[in-house]
Amino acid sequence: MKGYVEKADGDVIRVNVLDPALYTDLLALGFCADAIPGMFSLGVSGDEHKANVFDALRGLKIAFCDGKEWCPAEVLEYLRDKHLLAGKFVRVSWTKPGDYRLVWV
Repeated sequence: MKGYVEKADGDVIRVNVLDPALYTDLLALGFCADAIPGMFSLGVSGDEHKANVFDALRGLKIAFCDGKEWCPAEVLEYLRDKHLLAGKFVRVSWTKPGDYRLVWV
């Protein structure tokens, strides 16, 4: 896993990058480095903008977090249900720190 979207429920998408080779790609998409090393954020202006960014992130092999209440994976599924996105994505979930599971959905 190169990185994962950890937040996307509002007007900001936040990505935790595990592979520094992604930094240039994220900056090209308009993301900004956060104060926390390896974290990048991008403000989005609505569902269509968010869907376009999600599509680009899928192309970079970035996973989407599973979890509670509008986790990034649920937001992507919502956008897919609205026909703003199509296709599969990688959902990541953790069973304990450092132990994660990737599933194509």
